[in-house]
Amino acid sequence: MSFWPVPDVMKDNIYQIAPRMFKNRGINFILLDVDNTIAPYTVSEASPRLIAWVKTMKEAGLELFILSNNKGNRPAVFAEELGLEYVNKAWKPFTKIAKEVLSEKGINPANTAVIGDQIYTDTCCGKWIGAFTVLVHPIEFSNIWLKLRYWLEFPFRLTYKWRFEK
Repeated sequence: MSFWPVPDVMKDNIYQIAPRMFKNRGINFILLDVDNTIAPYTVSEASPRLIAWVKTMKEAGLELFILSNNKGNRPAVFAEELGLEYVNKAWKPFTKIAKEVLSEKGINPANTAVIGDQIYTDTCCGKWIGAFTVLVHPIEFSNIWLKLRYWLEFPFRLTYKWRFEK
């Protein structure tokens, strides 16, 4: 478990993530964020491209599970469309809900990845449960708060680039 909030991998979007990245690391369970990770805040249904990506991941033997801080019905809508289980109101970066999901499913955190667009929620939660973390670039900056958050995360994104993309 690491308290250093630098992701293990950074990608521009989820579509740059292939199943082999997880399979090569012994990962078979993925906790997936919704808002600005798999869909913009302004979109309320799964795109054909997203549906195809999820299908590819499932066909490779990966189990995806939506873990979202969203308090509304968006996680349920996407979970139903994508054929995934979900939890909303996850309170990331706090780990209680994520640990409960892993415990209920009998999954070891070492065999888990967390994919999200935010360092202070998704990456921290993943690191604190001992999972592999993948940070994607936020899909859109629809308001000033998202831009501010991204700016506050910049030192950790830069640290990743400095350490891993030499």
